[in-house]
Amino acid sequence: MSSTAPIDPNLILPLPWQAQFWQGFSYRIEANTVPHALMLSGVEGIGVERLARALAHQLLCLSKDSDYPCGVCKGCQLLAAKSHPDFLQVAPSKKGGAILVDQIRELCGYLEKTAQQGGWKVALISPAESMNTAASNALLKNLEEPRPNTLVILVSHRLSQVPATVRSRCQIESLSIPTADQSLDWLTNVAGDSQQVTDALEITGGRPLLALEYIQGEGIEHRLKFEGLLNSLRNGDVNPIDAAQQVQQYDADNAIEWAISYLHRQVTTELRDRLNPALFGFADSLIKARGWILSGSNPNNQLLWEQLFIEWAQIFQQSRHSA
Repeated sequence: MSSTAPIDPNLILPLPWQAQFWQGFSYRIEANTVPHALMLSGVEGIGVERLARALAHQLLCLSKDSDYPCGVCKGCQLLAAKSHPDFLQVAPSKKGGAILVDQIRELCGYLEKTAQQGGWKVALISPAESMNTAASNALLKNLEEPRPNTLVILVSHRLSQVPATVRSRCQIESLSIPTADQSLDWLTNVAGDSQQVTDALEITGGRPLLALEYIQGEGIEHRLKFEGLLNSLRNGDVNPIDAAQQVQQYDADNAIEWAISYLHRQVTTELRDRLNPALFGFADSLIKARGWILSGSNPNNQLLWEQLFIEWAQIFQQSRHSA
C-alpha cells in the first residue's frame, strides 16, 4: 500500500491569536458540551472562517491523540479533498450575493441524515448575514431541534445583520482583532520582514489575513490609490464627479470599507486635534451607503460616490475658507 503525504497543517490549524478559544473548544469536545449551533463573529481579515474550518477538521479528524487535527487520517484526507460526506459548506454563489432558501433546505436535509463516518456532522454557513429572509427562516427548525452530534457553524462579519431569530438560537463567540505584536509576528513569519508588511497592517487596521491578501495581490496598490483620491479631494485637486468615475474600478463594498478605515485612521491621528463635527456626519453617510450596497437594491454607484465625495470635499473646503 502506498503511503499518503501529510496535509500541510497550516491549512487546518487555528491561528496563534485563536489559541485561547481553541483550548476552550477542545475542552468542550472532551466534556461533550459542544453546542449545536456556534456563531463565530468578527471582522473580515482576522481568520474567522479559517477558525471555523479548523473546528470542523478537529471534530471530523479520526485521531483523538492530540488537541489538533492529525492531517493524515481518512477524515482529514477527505476534508482536504473537499469530499467529506459529513461536512457541508453553504456560501453565496458569487461574491456579495445571497444565500438562498434552496441552499438552506439542502443543508437541512443533509443534517437530518446519519453521519456516514459514524461521528460528527458539521455544516458551515459563511457569511451568515448573506442568508435572505426565507433562508434564515428555513434554518430555524434545525436550530431549534438539533440532532445529536451535529454542529452548525455560522460565520458572521456583520453580526447585527443576522436576524435576531437566528442569533438567539446560537452560541455567539466574538473574535477580536489580534494585538499589533501578534499580527506583526505572524505576518512577518509568513511574508517576510519588510516595510510592505508594516504598510499592509496599517492600512488594513491590523487585520493580518487581509494584509497578507494585499501583499500577495494588488490590494496595497489599489488601496493607496483610493486613499490618494481622498487626499486629492481634501486638497481640492480633483472634483467629486471625476473622482466618482475613477472609483468605479473597485468593488463598491471594498471601497466603502477602505473609506471607513481611512476616516477612522485620520480622526485618530492627523485630524485628532482639529476634529470637525462634519467628519462624524460623513461616517454616518458611509455606513448608510454600505447598507444600500449590501441590501441588493443595486444603487447607482456613480451617483452614490458623487454624493459621498461632494460631502467629503465640502468638509475641507469649509476648513480652508475659515482658515
